[in-house]
Amino acid sequence: MLLKSIRLRNFRQFQGEQTITFSCDPERNVTVILGDNTSGKTTLVQAFIWALYGVTNFPTKDLLNVHVAKQMHVGDEETVEVEICLNHDNTDYVIRRSEVYVCTNKDVRRRPSTLPQLWYKGEDGQIEPIREPVRINSTIQRILPKELSSYFFFDGERINTISSQQDVAEAVQGLLGLTVLSNAMAHLNPRSTRSVIGKLRSSLDVNSSQRAEQIVNQIDQYTERRDNITKQIDDLKQQITYYQEQIEETENFLREHQPTAALQRKRDELERNIRAEERALEEAKNRFVERFNKNAAAFFARPMMKMALESLKQTEVSDKGIPGMNAAAIDYIISRGVCICGEEIREGSSHHAHLIRERDFLPPQSIGAMLRTFQDQIKLYETLWDYDNLKAAHSEFRRCKDRINTWYEELSELSKQIKGREDVIKHEEKLQDYRSRLNRLLSTKEKLIEESGKLANEIERLQHHWDSLAVVSEKNRKIQLYIRYAEAIHEWIKETYECRQQELRKQLEERVNRIFAQMYHGRRKVSINERFRVTLWTSVDKDEMVTDESRGLETVKNFAFIAGLVDLAREKIKERIGGLEMALSSEPYPLVMDAPFSNADEKHVSNISRVLPDIAEQVIMVVMAKDWGFAEPVMGYRVGKKYYLDKRSETLTYIRESV
Repeated sequence: MLLKSIRLRNFRQFQGEQTITFSCDPERNVTVILGDNTSGKTTLVQAFIWALYGVTNFPTKDLLNVHVAKQMHVGDEETVEVEICLNHDNTDYVIRRSEVYVCTNKDVRRRPSTLPQLWYKGEDGQIEPIREPVRINSTIQRILPKELSSYFFFDGERINTISSQQDVAEAVQGLLGLTVLSNAMAHLNPRSTRSVIGKLRSSLDVNSSQRAEQIVNQIDQYTERRDNITKQIDDLKQQITYYQEQIEETENFLREHQPTAALQRKRDELERNIRAEERALEEAKNRFVERFNKNAAAFFARPMMKMALESLKQTEVSDKGIPGMNAAAIDYIISRGVCICGEEIREGSSHHAHLIRERDFLPPQSIGAMLRTFQDQIKLYETLWDYDNLKAAHSEFRRCKDRINTWYEELSELSKQIKGREDVIKHEEKLQDYRSRLNRLLSTKEKLIEESGKLANEIERLQHHWDSLAVVSEKNRKIQLYIRYAEAIHEWIKETYECRQQELRKQLEERVNRIFAQMYHGRRKVSINERFRVTLWTSVDKDEMVTDESRGLETVKNFAFIAGLVDLAREKIKERIGGLEMALSSEPYPLVMDAPFSNADEKHVSNISRVLPDIAEQVIMVVMAKDWGFAEPVMGYRVGKKYYLDKRSETLTYIRESV
């Protein structure tokens, strides 16, 4: 696929109709579009995606130019449109997608989206439309499958994740021409009742035997179950590979950050201790307050009671009264005339005189008894004040406070040492989770493999039995011969596919490393695993290890991956097996890039610019002028077309061709 032109109409910043014609010259195969930030660079790349697949990643869904929308009146209609002209497999195509916006009393609204329009130029030179929706979508998918589009239309941020996608294996295999073999294997699959082999088996004449019909039904059931198990196992293998890679990466990371892990574990231990001690502190405070509040009056009265007792010791006050007795009680006994002991009380008697004398020592005539009662009450208050328990509660409170302060100081020091480092504890938790998930997946896989083996044995047993019943006619014998041929072809294609997949992976790894070496100078290399995921290795002494990547280095790595992928896909790959030649060819594809050098330094920009035009048949770059300043000395002579984005406002940009 080579892009010939793109035409935009009222698409976001691009008001009216604006067109870019791309260079298709093999020698001057670079088209450069210069633009500042917010001038519409990303919008241009998104226009391709929208025209082909009807999707964008803009925050807002409306695509109509703001100035056009503001000039509309009630009932007016305006159209947003993107048209791409391209050549694929020596055929010219025009793909056009549009949306209609109508102005109502309230606002400008988009009508429901429609399918894209598609035309192609026939062998007679006439432009022919493709009208059926299914054919339109299938043709676009054949030209560039949606799942592959992100490898050829991407921005500076996108490139830093492109070689680590989980779906990269299927996409790369499709790009490198293995899809035809995969489809052929599925078409012949002997385990599927809907494949060529399955249909041949179903055409055998076995109706003469009821037992044969039962066997066929059983084989179909077991085969369907085994097919489902195979799919589950394939899915599990992908998940297992993913978690094995995550475990390996995480273990490498943890080995490099062991000192940080020790500091973080110490920090976590201190934080747990502080939380526990703060709870103990709160409990000690509550105990102290509870005990203090219980007899607070006695506490505050103690100084005054002590001073009162000291004063009483220095004051001579006779205390000859009977405790608890007062003058009123004596007067009552005298007036009654009988003592509490039963003696008669008569005025002038010795008993009467004794009572009169005793009354003089009692209140209100005597204060001595009152003072003695006061002293007794002071002693009672002193027994109510539990000083030792209160002191113990206060001491515990202070100990908790001191420990917390000490631990906070240690925590502060640890935090200074940890600041700026990776959260290793979180990676340790992830590692445990990865291992747990991997063990469950491996266990499930083993059970499925065991079940699949039992089903295979049972299918083989039933097949032998069925064969003995099926060989009842010449027709059946021919069909069985066809089945054996088909099975042999399936096995041959399967071996070819596995051999080619491994060979292509090695070829891709070699090319990516060769291109990486041209873009980056240093002791590093890349490896590509069975899932076509890329890892960067660094040579340390005589060992190689995975190390952290800067954003610039990651950009170079992924550029090398893209360049190697495109370089390999453009070639005719041939395989000779059994004297036959099988060609696995791939259509050339362009690279359309938004801000490709945003994360690369001056040196790497030059290196990347030197390599890309030699690898891709067509390079379209939407780039900032400052980055182009580094690339132009190297790539300038390869430029066939050059444009710049004339930004008039945040919502209005014009495309101008540079002469």
